[in-house]
Amino acid sequence: MDKLKFIIVIGMILLSGILVTQAQDVMVTVPDLTGLSVPAAAARLHAVGLAQGREIVELWTEGNPGTPGLITTQAVAAGSSLAGGSSVDVTVLRLPNTTLIYDDNDLTVVNRSAAMLDLSSVSFSTADGTPGSFLAGQWAGTLRPFQCVQVWSVGRNGPKGLDECFAIQNWLITRNPQEHFWTGREGTTQFTVSQHGVQQAVCSIGGVARCDFYLDELGNSGEITSFVRFSYTQDWLVIHNTSDDQWMLLDDFTLYNNFGGAQGLPVPVGDASLYGEVNPVAQVNQLAPGQCLRFLHTAPTGTGPAAPDCFVAGQLTVDASVRFWGGAFEFISLSDQRRRSCPAETRDRVTVCIMPR
Repeated sequence: MDKLKFIIVIGMILLSGILVTQAQDVMVTVPDLTGLSVPAAAARLHAVGLAQGREIVELWTEGNPGTPGLITTQAVAAGSSLAGGSSVDVTVLRLPNTTLIYDDNDLTVVNRSAAMLDLSSVSFSTADGTPGSFLAGQWAGTLRPFQCVQVWSVGRNGPKGLDECFAIQNWLITRNPQEHFWTGREGTTQFTVSQHGVQQAVCSIGGVARCDFYLDELGNSGEITSFVRFSYTQDWLVIHNTSDDQWMLLDDFTLYNNFGGAQGLPVPVGDASLYGEVNPVAQVNQLAPGQCLRFLHTAPTGTGPAAPDCFVAGQLTVDASVRFWGGAFEFISLSDQRRRSCPAETRDRVTVCIMPR
């Protein structure tokens, strides 16, 4: 595997353990998370040695005085004592971003938002014990902004257009009666929508019906930075989330080394197994505000500026002869698939490279 080749070539030096903020047997005080975005709350939890738990969605309505996107309640009260490493669930107010429109023959999922929706872990199931279920991944892994996916229980030559849909991204016909969860067969009156195994909605069956709920967003979500920020000298490189309330997602974000004996080999910076040291409550592939990944090497000069002060989610020390920032390093931006590069280090100066994610 290329990743294994990379690890062997660079020689991981600091394999001495884990970055530990709080041991399990140490009790810590739970911070107040209400009124924060989920990324900002995660940063506050990690800072005291606690992990982010489940996000429970509360749908926003016109009669609700809260602000969408912010935490309304937390499962463990602020000021309580909790063992280090424990997780805290939160309830978040969300605007409905998904609508189902359905009748006896067909069901349409409408993406009402400007973000990609994650369908890969969405499932539908009848709610009253009769057999009936459907996996949304049969359509696609994601649903594009303002577009729709559609399923039919009867034969059809093409999708049905709806005013709510800019386009029908995917459609299919299923002849399997046990996938006709929305049709009311065998007297079924309700079905549920779940994502990641968590119920998001209970929808009623009968006539031409609609059901509104929230699904996880990808890509253009307001809670995800549109950029990745690198800062580095000859001695260190840091990937740093400097935002106040957004995640920096690094899943599938890979750098390519153009320096020394490891030229051309990938550096999968969002993969926790790459690092010799990982903070147990943070997420390497999803940096919360103020968090960073830090790369060092085996022969520092010690003459340049110090690395920025940040919460280190993961750290790796590599052999100085193959540090990837010693030359111009490249990556492919996930937002537009363009290949970009950051310049090589400059001695005794900090280079900052900010590129589209």
